[in-house]
Amino acid sequence: MTYSVTWLTSQLACGSAPMSYDDLDHIKEEGINAIVNLCGEFCDLHQIEKESGFEVYYLPIPDESAPDMGLMEKALDWLDEALYLQKKVLIHCRHGLGRTGTFVSAYLLRRGFGLKLTEKKLKKARISPGSFSQWRLLRKYGKQKGQLKAGEPTLENKATVDLEPFLLEIEAILQEADAAAAAAGNNPDDAAPDCCCHGGFEVDLIEAVYLSQSLNRQLDRDNRMAAIERALASSAQHREARTTAGRSRDEAAEQKPSPPAIPCPLQVDGKCALYAQRPLRCRTGLDSATRQRLQEAIRKASREIFLALTGSFSPAGDLQFSIADTVSGRFVQQYFQAILNGASKSGASQSP
Repeated sequence: MTYSVTWLTSQLACGSAPMSYDDLDHIKEEGINAIVNLCGEFCDLHQIEKESGFEVYYLPIPDESAPDMGLMEKALDWLDEALYLQKKVLIHCRHGLGRTGTFVSAYLLRRGFGLKLTEKKLKKARISPGSFSQWRLLRKYGKQKGQLKAGEPTLENKATVDLEPFLLEIEAILQEADAAAAAAGNNPDDAAPDCCCHGGFEVDLIEAVYLSQSLNRQLDRDNRMAAIERALASSAQHREARTTAGRSRDEAAEQKPSPPAIPCPLQVDGKCALYAQRPLRCRTGLDSATRQRLQEAIRKASREIFLALTGSFSPAGDLQFSIADTVSGRFVQQYFQAILNGASKSGASQSP
């Protein structure tokens, strides 16, 4: 029997506990990459799910029981972050009913639905609390959270701009780069990781957005936070190296810093944490003409995404961000600063 998933939103699903690797494969085929496991009776299932490539939050609850309020809040914090980062999340207990219904109901209450609207919302999904202790928890939690009155509560985290077409465009460019390298008899997987994992370098806007999205979607919270910490440390080391050597940022980017070398923040144990999504700059085996053509395609895609996000043309010169600022997320601040600078210049040029 095929594993069944019930979608509550485009990102949030519920179901029963997967009982085979075929079930886990089917969950992956649904695009799900994160799981909230509520099974108190299967002590190893969450570990199997992790080993199968899912990011897992394990909140073990005995059957027919309610979770501890404080532990549930921490799990809901994790769920909020996962959905904000555009992950697709499956919530399950053993049969996908009582404990799943309790946890999902708590999430709706957290989003301001209130008890009556929550019950109505989940009626079609056929998941609901199944014991007195679970109902009692939700009544208490519902009183704490109240109901949203200022607007219509929603489970969807809608982005103002759909980035997916742009992400597919950069993926196609990078895949073309690998195909061109393979056609020339070069296997990109044969490249030693140390050839591109030292020294500072910069990426264009579309590559920064793509790397940031990949970091959020593909790495679990611990590995994501570790990468951010490495990026912040790398940024500080580069600033120190530039100050000590008296070099400008551009000059420092053209050569490796003095020993000890500063590794790329995506490098873990000599491997790239996002190898398949690495920038064009890190892809080997391309002739200069092909690299230049693909680089221009990336710059064009960067200008297109800037126009889609801001409704205006990119400021003079193409926006570029250091790999450290891209991984740490600081590139977003620099992006907004570029918008403000562009707006102020535009206003100045229009003034009498």
